[in-house]
Amino acid sequence: MKEGFWGKAVRRMDMPGEVMAGLTKIELVGVREIYIENHHGLLEYGLEEIHISCGEGSVKLTGEDFVIRAMTARELRLEGLLLKLEFIF
Repeated sequence: MKEGFWGKAVRRMDMPGEVMAGLTKIELVGVREIYIENHHGLLEYGLEEIHISCGEGSVKLTGEDFVIRAMTARELRLEGLLLKLEFIF
């Protein structure tokens, strides 16, 4: 079977496939830390609700005491008590 472009790129750069394809990656550490890679910006931000654009849709987080710990053009690190995570397409 012939390896395609993305397969070769991922293998050569040793990066996760979802990052190379531009997909959003969400990582939860318990219910208190949220890491989001390849986001497309904040749509709404508050202590109890955060709405994040993800290109292919959006993600809505509901909880308590949300704080943005770090944000770059590609990555977002949040802390707070996560009660609900919704994907909106």
